[in-house]
Amino acid sequence: DKMMTKTLRPRTNPVQNRARKQRDKILATTAELLKTVGLDDLTTILVAKKVGISVGTLYHYFPNKHAILYALSERWVEKVNSAVSELESQQLDNMALKPFVTNLVDGFSVVYGDNQSSLPLVAVMPVALELQEIYSDFLSTIHLRLSDIFLRLPLSLSQDDAVHLAKFFWQICHSVLLSIYCSDHNEQQSLADLKFLSMSLLERARVNF
Repeated sequence: DKMMTKTLRPRTNPVQNRARKQRDKILATTAELLKTVGLDDLTTILVAKKVGISVGTLYHYFPNKHAILYALSERWVEKVNSAVSELESQQLDNMALKPFVTNLVDGFSVVYGDNQSSLPLVAVMPVALELQEIYSDFLSTIHLRLSDIFLRLPLSLSQDDAVHLAKFFWQICHSVLLSIYCSDHNEQQSLADLKFLSMSLLERARVNF
């Protein structure tokens, strides 16, 4: 496990602005290539060519393709967690369910919508061997944070109910948002339906889960 983690880490953590920009360009280019060539056909040679650098220069930042994908996964996880932090910062104790659901769904939809090129990678994180650990850790964290958020709302929830609701809600939300931004689903209507479903779940929890 230690050996695998080592090979998934970037070779360097750029300090200089120019180096950081080069690293960001590698990640952005990889994300765009995921949309056109897919995960299986993605290679470091292809990434280097698109970025306009040699493979040797690419390896200065990332030892292999999997390390680039791992870094992209980390970025997506950070952005989802930032959206959750925004929810946590709000006055939830007396918040009505409708504005809460709007803030929650809109916050997550921005993350998925702004990172559409990375979604093919996000979709395979649960089954990609080199990404399973980061996805498992992320899932545990997101379930815990969402359950704590639900407990702060004016709902009739036990701790176990909140955990169940958090897991169920995330599964639905994640699946719907992937479908919206990875296909030609009607974004506006689909988000409205997701909000309606979320409201239904929370309304039931307000009475008696």
